[in-house]
Amino acid sequence: MTQFLMYQLFNLLNRPGPLWLVEANLSGLNLNGANLEKANLSDAQISGSNLSNANLKGAKLKRAMLRESTLKKTNFEGANLSGAMLNRSNSFRANYKNSDLREISFKDALLVEADLSGANLEKAFGKKTVFEKANFEEANLKNINFDRVNMQEANLRKANLTEAKLLNVDLKKANLREACLENADLQDSDLRGADLRNCNMKGASLQGVVLKDANLEGANLKDADLRNAILFDAIMTGVIMPNGEIRE
Repeated sequence: MTQFLMYQLFNLLNRPGPLWLVEANLSGLNLNGANLEKANLSDAQISGSNLSNANLKGAKLKRAMLRESTLKKTNFEGANLSGAMLNRSNSFRANYKNSDLREISFKDALLVEADLSGANLEKAFGKKTVFEKANFEEANLKNINFDRVNMQEANLRKANLTEAKLLNVDLKKANLREACLENADLQDSDLRGADLRNCNMKGASLQGVVLKDANLEGANLKDADLRNAILFDAIMTGVIMPNGEIRE
């Protein structure tokens, strides 16, 4: 692993990019506002570093370690972070638009108001992660594994959540309009006040789910498991029920 002295790093950051920093050790450094556009940081150690306001657009960060890093308003648009570790990091208002986040780990991370629209999060892992008011519009969340995650008021419109595990997830007032939750597992999750209009939940497990005040107008619940689900005051007009009947 490459270890840089400060003057060497300063010299590198002032060279024309893209930079080659594969397996580099950048842990604990202050890289606030650094321009790392299209840099190759695959397998790099960046834990505990400050990358707030940094530009990593189109960068390669495959399997990079970013544990406990500060990533506030960092630009990762179009970057490849597949297999990266972001546990206990802070990505407040960070831009992950159209990025590759497959098999990424977000355990205990903060992504409040982060933009993940169009991103590929297939098989991503999150536990006690905070995605409050985050934007996942048209993102691919197929086969994600989220446990006790906060997604209050998140925008998941047209997102692909096929076969996703969303256990004990807080989705209060989330926008899931036209999202695909086919065969997803949402056991004991809270969807109070959520917008589920025209959402595809065919074959989904909704055991113990709270849907109070949710809008399910036009949703597809065919073959869904609604045991112990709470549907008090939910809007059910035009819903395809588990037995295939359309509710008036």
